[in-house]
Amino acid sequence: MRPLLASFIVVVLGLPHPARAQSNQSPIVTDRPDFTESSEVIHRGGFQFESGMAIATDGTGADRVRAFAAPFALMRIGLAPRIELRLGADGYTTENAGGVHASGYSDFGIGAKVRLFDQDQIGVDLAVLPILALPVGSDEFSAGRYNPAIKITWARAMAAGFDLTGNINVSALSDAEGRFHQEAVSVSAGHDLFAGWGSYAEIYGFSRIDRDGGSAITLNGGVTRPVGGRMQFDVEAGHGLTGSAVDWFLGAGFAIRGSLWR
Repeated sequence: MRPLLASFIVVVLGLPHPARAQSNQSPIVTDRPDFTESSEVIHRGGFQFESGMAIATDGTGADRVRAFAAPFALMRIGLAPRIELRLGADGYTTENAGGVHASGYSDFGIGAKVRLFDQDQIGVDLAVLPILALPVGSDEFSAGRYNPAIKITWARAMAAGFDLTGNINVSALSDAEGRFHQEAVSVSAGHDLFAGWGSYAEIYGFSRIDRDGGSAITLNGGVTRPVGGRMQFDVEAGHGLTGSAVDWFLGAGFAIRGSLWR
């Protein structure tokens, strides 16, 4: 196993086109607000902090659930031309379900993004994201176990200024009965609007939200606005297409980047 891992690291670090990592001179590319992660990595020695908040509502009448979460936070740090460190959490959540109130902090995630290939090599940009969720949140919102996940993200620049991005995710989740697997797939299409504004529309789905739940499919869209090359603001809205998905949500956030070392 160790020789295989060492060979993998050597191959990744030896891949051509290291300049494909984001630099302070390139347009800012974020992993928010959409569900789909990008294939871009932060340049070595750089950081990008992405944060936001969201409100959601699900169900009707006595079964209605309302939730607010903030701040969603993701710190991305460039470790090598094709590797970034990722530290993130969903922050503090307050939820009201049928008159029963709960609030607390989410678990904390640590992971990485490794850029494997570029579009001019295999037809798409391709990256892999291993993630481990640490059970440090409040009792109401913590999984109570270390939960691993892996994401594969691809991207392709299309004609007429469109970009396509997609994810394939596999997660090991936990409940009182033990572990179960969850799969997710997403596709996002982006295009510039005017005066620096960008837009995206995506659809994503989970195989199940909990052990016995059905598939949860959501349609989501939003706009982004870079400011000065190193910041971006965004707004998003989404609607669940199946009964297991959240009915409606609305979010907003920002991203800022800079350098930690050279």
